This record gives sequence, structure tokens and C-alpha cells, in this order.
Amino acid sequence: MMEIFLILAVLGGVLILFYRQAIDQYNILQIESNQIAELPKLLNERTPLVLHDIGQPKIMTVEALQQNARLQQFPLGNQLTLGSYLKKPQVSVNLNKKAASLLAKESGLSVWAEHTWFEKCFSYPFLSFVHSQNTEAYIGEKGLQKATSITTFLYPTTGSLEVTLLTEQQAKCFPPVWRKRFPETFTIQDTPLVGEIKYITIKVRPGNMLCIPTHWYYSVRCKEKDKACIWGKITIDNPISSVSSIMEGKLDT
Repeated sequence: MMEIFLILAVLGGVLILFYRQAIDQYNILQIESNQIAELPKLLNERTPLVLHDIGQPKIMTVEALQQNARLQQFPLGNQLTLGSYLKKPQVSVNLNKKAASLLAKESGLSVWAEHTWFEKCFSYPFLSFVHSQNTEAYIGEKGLQKATSITTFLYPTTGSLEVTLLTEQQAKCFPPVWRKRFPETFTIQDTPLVGEIKYITIKVRPGNMLCIPTHWYYSVRCKEKDKACIWGKITIDNPISSVSSIMEGKLDT
């Protein structure tokens, strides 16, 4: 029995050590749809990755949502429904994690992500049994948050995104209140080290996907403010990162 506990403790230590590894350099990897077999190896690089031309979205598009009367009644908060948003888009929609998960489930985005991407993230099929996937659907812009999952995919289905990325090292210069804010809006009044904060912005259009490594910070802007902006967030977790993701989710609520 002691041997079993010792083995589990060693495995847990390895997982924690692997989870804490992070890259503090702004290198962007890119692959095409015919290189998806390389995805597991590239995800282990712990560097942002852009997947190009994976196919135009068929769900969570304006056309698909307009044909679904039930989803048009989906509440987005502040007396706003999905149907009214599609008629008059706005950049600020305060959709919490629970509602975003429900919208992903109701729209079919969760099923699509599980069947299309989950197993593609692993070099060996058995690894999928110790990992979990969660999918959320968001509308409009979303301020700064930390990626705590092993991998976070951002997938625009309607409208292009401008995603700002920051390494974990940048957090030491953040102002005390940074959650849900946009790093380009920080001023010297927020933090005296504002000039030391370095970030990059990546444009992601429908048909492409951005992979964000664990421990990086990111915010999402809509490129076209007067048009609908809908995107999916797909996260892959192991048992260690699941705990961090739950804690981070409570802080972002």
C-alpha cells in the first residue's frame, strides 16, 4: 500500500513540476490545417500557436443562430437576449462562466469541440483519460484573465478577434486591480511600472484558432465594434490544472 502512495506522490510531483513550466518569450508558432498531426508536439512547447485555415465555422455563426428560435431567447443579462444582440451588436456583454458554458452546450459548440479537437491534443490516446475538456461561448469583448488550463483555445465563429497576450513575468508590473481590464489602457496612475509591461496582439479571424499556453495572460477585443462578435473558448485540463482553473474561475466571476 505504501508503494502505491509513493508512486502517486511521485506522479503528482511530476505533474506539478510540468504544470509550473512556462515560457517568458514572445514567440508565435503557426501551422496549417494539414499539419494538425504536429499539434501535440507543438503544444508541449508552451508557446502561443496559431492554427490556420481549419475550416469556416458552421455553428455559432449569425446565420445559424438566426435560424434557431430557441437560442435567440437565450438570456445574456441586463434584459439582453441573443436575438436582440444579433439585431444590435454591442462590444460589452457580461456573460459569466456558467452562462457561457450553457450557451456552448445549447449551441452544439461543446460537442463539436470534443469530437473535433480533444483527442488531437494528445500524442497517445490513453492521455485523454487523465484530461478533461471544457467549452464556453462568449459574446463581445473580455478583459484580462489568466490562462490556467494546460491549453486554452480561442476560436472565433463570428467576427475577428484581437487577442492581447502577456507572459507570466509581466504580472509583477500589473496594477492591484487588473482583472477584466485591458492592458493597453493601463496608465502610470494605475501602476508606476506601466512602461515595463510588454505584450503582443494577435488578430484571429473565423477559420483560424489561437492556442494560449498555461500561465499566460490574455484579453480579447472585437476587431469590428459595430458587428456581431462571437467566439468559443476551449480548455484542456489535467487534475492539477483543474484545481487552478476552478480557483481562477471564481476570481473572475
